[in-house]
Amino acid sequence: MSIQSGCCCCVNSDCSVLNSADNNRRSPRNTGVIRPLAFLVVTALLAMTVSHVCDKFSADSSFRVIKSDLTTLRNHLGTLSIEVKHVMKMRDKLESQLAEINEIILKVSQAIHQLDVGDIRIDQHNIKNVRDVVKNELRTYDADKTGRTDYALKASGGAIISIRDTRPYEAGSTSSLTVFGISICHPQNTPQSIIQTSVLPGQCWAFEGISGCVVIKLLGRVFVSSVSIEHITKDMSPTGETSAAPRDFSVWGLDHVDDPNGFLFGEFTYNNDGTPVQEFPVQNLSEESYEIVEVKFHTNSGNPVYTCVYRIRVHGTLDQ
Repeated sequence: MSIQSGCCCCVNSDCSVLNSADNNRRSPRNTGVIRPLAFLVVTALLAMTVSHVCDKFSADSSFRVIKSDLTTLRNHLGTLSIEVKHVMKMRDKLESQLAEINEIILKVSQAIHQLDVGDIRIDQHNIKNVRDVVKNELRTYDADKTGRTDYALKASGGAIISIRDTRPYEAGSTSSLTVFGISICHPQNTPQSIIQTSVLPGQCWAFEGISGCVVIKLLGRVFVSSVSIEHITKDMSPTGETSAAPRDFSVWGLDHVDDPNGFLFGEFTYNNDGTPVQEFPVQNLSEESYEIVEVKFHTNSGNPVYTCVYRIRVHGTLDQ
């Protein structure tokens, strides 16, 4: 019995040792397979998550850019729609005026015919006088609307040499119209526009606030006799109002651009309800000629945000 028990114990002991050895041999093998597999799974999940987040962020960012551009485009289309409506109104008004002119011409023709029929002779001298008046008016309008030389005109040699500390008004005048980040419209807004011949809605120099100044170099030394200011009419304005037109201003003759003791030609007021081109004879006539003229704008016609200047002319006699 004792021997059998001892054998059984020995046998059981050997079995335990063998089982323990087998477990020790299997454990490293299983660990070597499971760990890399788990690492691959976790890495793949992280990669998928990061990719999803990046795609979502990129989509949201692109959507915001597109939405912003569409909003900007919608705003500009609204402005263009308003301008088109004003152009249509102007066209209808012009057609109505042309119709009235045609009626007047027809009535005049009928009246002349009746006079001829009644053997009432029209004085040929009076007809010639009427024709001369019409020709002179047409010649005056064709000669830059004033019939007088503009010594500030850029095409003739005039130039803008300073605007002092006047700040150009950026919004609306130099803002770019972009679609999906691409600029398709970039209007100009420089002081040079006020000494050029084109005077169309929007082709003006706008500056911040109600006061500012501009220094103009004339084509030569000039005995200044008058200054003309031009602004578009309310009928031509896309918004139907011209409150940004200049009002009170003064004109000075300078010996040089930084001359602190300029000669005051006068202080004037532009009437926004008057004709587009208004000429102002100088109040103080100088015996000296000037090549540099400064125009200081003190107030405008009511716009508190900006002032818009379309055209400045300087008239007089060139110093030979």
